[in-house]
Amino acid sequence: MSKTLLVPVLVALLAACSAPSDEAGAPTAPAAAAPAAPVSSTPQEEKGMHKECNGARLSLTVLPANDETSRTRMDFEKDGQRRTLENPPEMSDYSAVGLACVKDEKGTSYFVVQFGEVEQGCAFCEWFYLYDTNGTALTHSNPPLKDEGDEKSPNNDEYAALLTKLGITHPEEVDYIEE
Repeated sequence: MSKTLLVPVLVALLAACSAPSDEAGAPTAPAAAAPAAPVSSTPQEEKGMHKECNGARLSLTVLPANDETSRTRMDFEKDGQRRTLENPPEMSDYSAVGLACVKDEKGTSYFVVQFGEVEQGCAFCEWFYLYDTNGTALTHSNPPLKDEGDEKSPNNDEYAALLTKLGITHPEEVDYIEE
């Protein structure tokens, strides 16, 4: 066979091998083109927790430690969509460490997210934030700490005020992330 015939034949063969076909037994599209499978746990995601609240799911995942400090990532899922939530700016040095689901007096569900330090904890770092079931933080802690004489405490004033306004009782139990 001459070189002029060999090149077009090789090109045709390569194209046939890589192109999807409708014929039985013929090559098909790569597996990546198949519909996405449900989200599955990875070993890293097993070091964490999740809470479901009225069709929404909030997950906390322990990330690998940097500078001997562990952090968490918050992932929010609803209606088949998943996105990572950023910490509120005033909580940038802390991590989400606990979750609960609460309802107001009208039956509307909310997430309670507790921020603190993953491993060592601290004397005054238990901030609570209320999130709606769309993944939006409804409260903040500005400034993060309240000075009470020689004592410092977390600023949960906005959280407490919104709970009162909505007729929500702070959860008796907050589930904490696995360390």
